[in-house]
Amino acid sequence: MNSGIYVNREMECDSVFRMLGPVFNANTPENHPLVFSNEDDFKVAMSVLAVCSRVHSRIRIYAFQLMSNHIHFVVGGEVGDIMEFFDYFVSRLRKALGGGMDLSGFTLKLFPVTDLSYMRNAIVYVNRNGFVVNRNVTPFSYPWGSSQCFFQPLAARYVLAAGEPIGNSRLRALMHSRSCDEFKDLEMIDGYVSPLEFCDVGTAERLFRDAAQYFNLISRNVEVYSEVAKSIGESVFFSDSDLFQVALKLAKQCYGASDLRTLNVSDKLDLARRLHFDYNAGNKQIHRLLKIEQNTLESLFRAKNS
Repeated sequence: MNSGIYVNREMECDSVFRMLGPVFNANTPENHPLVFSNEDDFKVAMSVLAVCSRVHSRIRIYAFQLMSNHIHFVVGGEVGDIMEFFDYFVSRLRKALGGGMDLSGFTLKLFPVTDLSYMRNAIVYVNRNGFVVNRNVTPFSYPWGSSQCFFQPLAARYVLAAGEPIGNSRLRALMHSRSCDEFKDLEMIDGYVSPLEFCDVGTAERLFRDAAQYFNLISRNVEVYSEVAKSIGESVFFSDSDLFQVALKLAKQCYGASDLRTLNVSDKLDLARRLHFDYNAGNKQIHRLLKIEQNTLESLFRAKNS
């Protein structure tokens, strides 16, 4: 991409962002007890979320991910409207999952998204979240969120070809009410409402210069994931392959080494500290990457924390 096109595309993306109004990177506590214990629970939650977001039409979801015990959103709207939407969602979710679950601690924290760069990073962080904990999916195939839809034209065609309306009977059973009957045409895929029915993926995609930029951020820019996690107070855990990318980059930047095996003992220990404290790497991971003995690592971090 030549410089003129690059600048123009960045200006277009920034213009889209500025038109969104208030946007927040939002999440519920990651230490909450299990909420969704099986596939049926996730399907129910996806559909309840779809209906609730339609009821509260003043909010706009740009990306989301349902995890087993917490939820991530990139959501636009006024704070009061977002919290009203979320309270409604939690109340309906509790009923839909049987009514006996304690969701009193299932609260939403909001972190303002202040510029285009952070908006992109927040979307990537949310869409990558399921992949980080479930090694059987990619950032493009986790089913319980918006990641399956970004820059995936086949997903939209699939909904058109195979989707079926939720209908009044299923909608009333889901929401325990007739008050949402106007949303009976929401399209379902594989037993739950498609994210394309309530997540504004089209606008979110326009915040990236192109599909290539999105792919690069979600698949290669591992450090972005760490930065966003820290900004919202979450713990972050990297796979060995992700951590290897980080370690190799740090080795080049900090020690002028292009191969981890060429690091001297002092540099290895310093790199181990960086991986442990900045990237939440465990001793076993660091041992596998840097070949430092476990007892050395235990002594190193015990001394640092004392």
